[in-house]
Formats: sequence, structure tokens, C-alpha cells
Amino acid sequence: MKQWQRQVFRTGVFASLLALAGCAQAPQQVTEFELTVAHVNDHHSNLLPREGTVIQVDGQAYQIETGGFARVVSQIDAIRANNPNVLAVHAGDAITGTLFYTLFEGAADAALMNEVCFDAFALGNHEFDNGDAGLKHFLDALALTQDCRTEVLAANVRPEVGVSPLTPKTRWDSFKPYAIFQLQGEKVGLIGLDIAVKTKNSSQPDATTEFADELATAKYYIAELQQQGVEKIGLLTHIQYKNDRRIAAELSSVDFIIGGDSHTLMGDYGQNGLPTVGSYPQQVTNLDGDSVCIAHAWQYSQVVGELQILFSGDAVASCGGQAQMLVSTDAPEEIKALPQFSAVSKDAAAQELLDGFQESLDELTQTGIATVASRLCMKRMGPMTIADCGIGRQSDVHAVVAKAFLASAPQADFALQNGGGVRTDLNAGQLTVADVYRLLPFANTLVEIEITGAEVKQVLEQALTYALSESGSDGAYPHGAGIRFDVNLAAADGERISKLEVKTEGNWQPVEPHQSYTMVTNSFLAGGADGWHLLGELNAAGRVQDTYVNYAQSFVDWARETEIIKRPSEHSTQSYRPVGE
Repeated sequence: MKQWQRQVFRTGVFASLLALAGCAQAPQQVTEFELTVAHVNDHHSNLLPREGTVIQVDGQAYQIETGGFARVVSQIDAIRANNPNVLAVHAGDAITGTLFYTLFEGAADAALMNEVCFDAFALGNHEFDNGDAGLKHFLDALALTQDCRTEVLAANVRPEVGVSPLTPKTRWDSFKPYAIFQLQGEKVGLIGLDIAVKTKNSSQPDATTEFADELATAKYYIAELQQQGVEKIGLLTHIQYKNDRRIAAELSSVDFIIGGDSHTLMGDYGQNGLPTVGSYPQQVTNLDGDSVCIAHAWQYSQVVGELQILFSGDAVASCGGQAQMLVSTDAPEEIKALPQFSAVSKDAAAQELLDGFQESLDELTQTGIATVASRLCMKRMGPMTIADCGIGRQSDVHAVVAKAFLASAPQADFALQNGGGVRTDLNAGQLTVADVYRLLPFANTLVEIEITGAEVKQVLEQALTYALSESGSDGAYPHGAGIRFDVNLAAADGERISKLEVKTEGNWQPVEPHQSYTMVTNSFLAGGADGWHLLGELNAAGRVQDTYVNYAQSFVDWARETEIIKRPSEHSTQSYRPVGE
């Protein structure tokens, strides 16, 4: 527990003698110190503003423009200008999610982050999506400027020294476990933590890169900071809000946690139709019984948090501040009047940088990324009837899309995609990024779902029921990779799927009802849409993990690596019997 400096006086004769001797001492005054932390997390290469964000005010729904990194720069500049002791931090997952990363490999994100000049940046799981080398490339770009130094923090990340490009000579070549900041004579320590199991299993770090337990790591480095006389200690984490609360309760001497990964929105946004967990910030208690401030700032460069921490001595006296959703200066007055929204002009220098990347992006989207060997046709449901597409074949486009999804989630057992989520054929010849975004045009991300064999059968049956319903759509029809089945639409409801199998280590095995599988699919279906109701229930039960990787980007990445896309040799539908046969 942190020790407050107190002068203790005993009553009675001894105290009287001290007083008579003129030796009494006045109590040592406890000093107060206010720290401001400006923070973002999980911007996932979302550098542009988001159009059409729906905000509700007094029953009226408004569609407005929110966020964008040029506004993030302006907002953090304003926080720095208006407060004396400011740390600006990013809690991880800066990269992957849009074409800005796919095409520029982190250079655009690094350039915009350098305009903020964050004091610290914690590594997140998606920083490892292109392996240790991909992360090294991004961190090198982040360190290019002479005018800005951002401390990269990752206390529990352990690349193999001499093997990983992140650690050619020592473990701390590319990042540090913590940083110590001097603010008005006060030392503030900040420890970085990445979500260990998820990063190892759901991202793509090098095989020799390890991730230590978050709690044990935090304990170790808190003690190391205290040995250096640092008593104001924060964690910059990418371990999810629920885990921030958990480890706060199990740690001594932690004062504040700035977090990410769970895309958690805090603040008075529930009245605006947005998914908030409660007030900003959250105040909990650590193992010592002292207060800990916890703050997150949602996602996609839409919100900047401004955490105000008042210290009395070395303990937290109060947690305050405001999470601000950034809106355009021409947003409706009804929205700008609310304290949780901030009307912000775009920083001119940041916008100029962004415009340059946007121009290059527009050109690069027309650049070829792969070759389609022969026409790949799309049909939502049932076999092809066009000779050029291969009469009797199932949809080739859906098969390659599902294959790309599965390749993006190497720990998944199989992938499923709905017929309506794929929109065009792929013609023979050069494939461009623009082609992919026409093929997969929705704002979906890839999600991973823990699901039993019995539940797989149930959700496939639900999809077919909806596809056949008068009020449904054939866009619900399931297509997959790593999974196969027979379809008999003439059978009774709930009995249309048979011979359900998954591919395990290259061999097809029957799906076992009680066995648990990992399925990758799109976020649209994970919400229970298109009649896939069970997935919505699993989502509500906490069995769905969003990767926050745009599903079109996953196809772009797969196509680039594949180079030549051929007609698939496998389809999930093995036999197909229509209604009436």
C-alpha cells in the first residue's frame, strides 16, 4: 500500500514534555497534484471521419459526421493547451482495419500519430497481424520524426532476442516495459500491457514471440518503479475493460488504467442511442483499498478521452474528466450543446497529410493485387445454370471468400458466409482493391465464435429456414470453407442439413454435437441477422470475439498472398436437393 507521510503525535505526558521543550513539529502538509491524460485507442487505421453516425437527442435522430484523425490532433492539442500536466497516450490497435493500412502498411497511421506526438503508445494484438516484421516496419515509421518521441510500451511481450526483427540485440530494442515522466517535479510511471492469449492465438506474431501473464507482469514492474521512487503509477493496457477492472482489484499501488481492445464507450451516450458501459471515468478500488481511475475511448478515432486525476500525496483523491465524441463544426446545435460532444475543426497540417494519403489510395485501389485465372461466378443459393460459370457448380465466389476468411483466422476450424454478403462475380484477369470492395461492400468485420457441433447444425438449419421463408431471403443461404454438408430443401424444417463435417488436419471428420469449435464469420451474421438467430444469442452470451478486421481487407490480404486465384476445388454444399424433388 502506498504510504502517506504523516506526523504521528502521542497524547499524554510524553507529548506534553515535547511541547514544553519546544520540540513539537507541525504536521507535514500533503501536496496535491493534478494529472490530465488525453487518450485514444483502437483507431484501426480509421483516419477519415465516419459519415452518417446516428445520434439521438430528445427522440430526434440525426445523421452526422464524427471523428477523423485530423480532429483527434486538434482535440489533443486543445487539451494540452488548457491543462498544465498532460500525458497523451494511445492504448493500442492503431493499425489494420481499412485500406489505409492495407496499402500503406502503417505509414499513414504513423504519420498521423506523429502529428499528435503521443507520449506513449501500448502495443495491441492487431499490431502483430503482419508478424514481428510488420510491427517493426510500423514502429520504424512512428520513430521517423526528429520532433516527436513516442515511448512504445509492452511489458509482457517477449520476442526472441537475435531472432525477431523487433529484438536484434536486446529485448528492449523496439519498445520498453514502462516509461517515467517528470511533470512539475512529480514522477509518473506508465506500464504497457498487451492481451496475451488473444495476441498469441488470434493475431500472427512470430512463433518464437511469447506473451507473459498480464497480472504477474504488472506486479513485477510496479515493484520496479517503486524501487526507483515512483509512486504515481498507471497502466496503459490493451487487455479489455473487464480485465482492467479485474487486475485493478488484484494490484497494489496502481492509480489509473487507460485501456483498449474491448472498444468500450464510457460517458453519457446511452441517451444518444450509443452503447455505453456507464459514466466516464469508472472508479474502482485496488488491493490496498485505494481508488483507481479507469478510462477507455471507444474506437475508430471518434472519441478522445480527457481523464483528470487529482492526487493527494501519492494516492488518488478523485477521478474526473470527460470523454468527448468529436463532431464537425456544422453539426446540429442540439448535439453541440451536449457536454459529451465536442465540435472540432480539423488540424490543417494533419488534414494535408491525410489528403496526400487519400490521393495515393485512390490511385492504388486501381492497382492489381492478384490475377483471377477464370471467371468466378456468384449465386446466392443453389447450383449454377450458366455454362461459362460451370453448370451444376456451387458458387465459386462464395467459396473463395470463405477460404479467405479462414486464412485470416488460422486458429479457426471453419468459416461461414451468407449468400447475400457477396455481391458480384469476379471476372478473369487483374483483380484490384476496388474490385474487392465492390465484391464485399459492407462495413462488416470478421468475428470468431465459440460454438458446439450441435449449435453449428442448428444455425445452418435456421439459415435454410429463413432462406425458404416467404418473408426471408435466399441471401441467408450458408457457404463455407473447412466445413461441408448435404442440403435437402424438400425435408422437414430442422432436418435439411445432413452429413455435416469439418476438415481437421487435412481430413474430413463428422461434426461432433458436444465438441467445441471456433468459427469465423462476418459481424452481420454474428448479430443474428438473415435468420441466423442463434449467433445473436451466442453473441449476447459473450461467445463472439470481434477481430475488428474489415472483411474486405481480409480478402485483399489473402488475394495478394495467393497471387493467382483459381476456381475452388471444394464447396461446402456437397449435394443439393431443391424443394419439390
